[in-house]
Amino acid sequence: MKTLPPTFPEPRTVVSGLLAGLTAEQRDVIRAAAVLGERLDAAQLAAVLPEPGETAVAQALEAAWHAGVLTAARATDAGRTYRFTHDLVRDEVLGRTTPATARALHRAAARALEQAGNPAEAARIAAHWRRAGTEPGHRAAAAHWSRIAADLARERHAYADAARRLADAAAVLDAADPQRAPALIDLARAEYLAGRYDASLRHCDEASDAARANGRPALLAEVALVLQGVTFPQAAQAITRLCRAALAVKDLPDAMRARLLAQLATASAELDAPEDAAEQARAALELAEAAGDLRSELDAARAVQMTLAHPDDTAERLRLGELTVSHAERLGDPLASVLGHQWRVQAGYLLGRLDLVDDAIRGIEAVVARSPLPLTRWHLLRVSAARAVQEGRFAEARRWNEEATELARAGGDQSATALSYVLQQQLAVVRGDAAEMSEDMWRDLDRAPRHPLFLSVRARALFLAGRRDEALEAYDRLRPLFPFPMTSPPWPAVLLNLVDLIGLTGDAEAARLAYGQLAVFQPYPGALGTPTAYFSGTVSRDLGRLALAAGRLPQAEERLREALIRNRALGARPYVALTCLDLAAVERDKGALVDAAALAGEALSTADQLDLPGTSAAAVRLIGEIAAQRDSTDPLTPRERQIAELAARARTNRQIAADLFISERTVESHVRNILAKLGYANRTELAARWANH
Repeated sequence: MKTLPPTFPEPRTVVSGLLAGLTAEQRDVIRAAAVLGERLDAAQLAAVLPEPGETAVAQALEAAWHAGVLTAARATDAGRTYRFTHDLVRDEVLGRTTPATARALHRAAARALEQAGNPAEAARIAAHWRRAGTEPGHRAAAAHWSRIAADLARERHAYADAARRLADAAAVLDAADPQRAPALIDLARAEYLAGRYDASLRHCDEASDAARANGRPALLAEVALVLQGVTFPQAAQAITRLCRAALAVKDLPDAMRARLLAQLATASAELDAPEDAAEQARAALELAEAAGDLRSELDAARAVQMTLAHPDDTAERLRLGELTVSHAERLGDPLASVLGHQWRVQAGYLLGRLDLVDDAIRGIEAVVARSPLPLTRWHLLRVSAARAVQEGRFAEARRWNEEATELARAGGDQSATALSYVLQQQLAVVRGDAAEMSEDMWRDLDRAPRHPLFLSVRARALFLAGRRDEALEAYDRLRPLFPFPMTSPPWPAVLLNLVDLIGLTGDAEAARLAYGQLAVFQPYPGALGTPTAYFSGTVSRDLGRLALAAGRLPQAEERLREALIRNRALGARPYVALTCLDLAAVERDKGALVDAAALAGEALSTADQLDLPGTSAAAVRLIGEIAAQRDSTDPLTPRERQIAELAARARTNRQIAADLFISERTVESHVRNILAKLGYANRTELAARWANH
């Protein structure tokens, strides 16, 4: 580090020299200016100082300007404003002011700004009151104006700024102050809106402690309801604790009890207690509907939706989504509105109603445009990425996935961050490229809880990465759990993650069990998935592959043909390519080589258009196998096949002879041999049946 030369004068000496040309009264004005801040004008300073008038103050500022203590910041019709030439100069002047004098000046400044009546000065007023002393009245005033400044910041959607102001408000209140708990609740809520979930949880706990310490148990309910729609495990555990404390308070209104039960249900669902979650959610909905309270109905609807685990719940999910959007619009709740639209997306996809999906996504976009909360934007990014993967728009999917990940990391939501890895894996699945899965994903998968969902994700990732032995080991740990309980909403995802491994192992019994469970989705023509993770096309393809592993070949072909129709209707082009590939292999195995070649060709064409390297390579291999099989079983020579192709297109012997530069007699001889080898009666039958040859 460089140091000043020994001959360089000390700041104290420099400032003393600058101030030497000022009168004692002018130096008092400059000391007051140093206390009050960087933006200096004569009118504000005169309102604070007890004796010199505005004219004398203006003269003092001008004299300090000429002396080099101040510099002119701006000149207006009302006069000139100033600032100190350097922070070191201001600091040195401050050092010459006694603490008592500084506190008195801050009190005077706060009162002067209050009298001016400009709400935009709330942050400055609060700052002056914080420096005015430790008296209870000064602390209360500082907290009051900090909260007003926070309100103004919230109106501008400046949630991080609001959180800073509210942190200031809480900091000036001691543990015994009855306003400390409300201040901490406001701070936790602002941090939640700013996407700082870890900090919000920490201040929720502090607010709960303060409410109990100050004999204000009614505030416990407010604390428990601060975080909405945040359900990573640490948050779920804290919310459970806060909700149980609030529910223990006597004489809670039914509407508030409903909201607390709904919040508890969402936490129970996250903590893998589906039976508890369902019971709590239904109780919340009954209380909310009886109370006729829109807010509690919204919360209860969200809780009930989280417990829906069966495809036949789709109509209820759609109903709850419509209800939530309607109520949220009336209450001005952007997050609830986004969640309602997401349920509509999920229901619309499963029903195969792309019109509903489009309308719901437009609804989310509209909400985010007018209320850019980090959490609402995260939901928009997630559903956009999920849809983009299903439709083959991979560059967009990666970009939106990364943006969503950055928001989740900023908020400390590890579960939300993990969803980015789920989408990476889905990109690897549809593209057949394990490079889509990041190193961070592998690290976090190794640390993930030993929950069946995470274990199945890891097993599939190992399979995609070509680590077959490890994948089979992971599958062996999950195999004893078949059939999976169908009470927890993630159960279909667990089974879908294992379809590849069931096929790899040839585990016919597991294939039959998985088919039986997933078959409940077969009546629904649309796509499986969730808006925050991914959509994987129709379940019919997975059922077809499971039927194949179970040895049910006719059923496999039926389901795969159904899947091809459904995936085309969904616009799920990567899944169209994958389904064509699956069906081509089935047709090849049953000897329908023409159909097999056509399907494999379509798979290759689509894969090349969308950049699906894995599908493309598999299609090329399959096309080669089909060609080799045709060559080994074809009774015709290459020349006979060439002539048969032309004859089937109704070319005459003379035309064929001219095309191939051979004699008509040679053509006649070849045609007789072709008909004899194929067992056809005449050229008419050859033309009719050649396409299937």
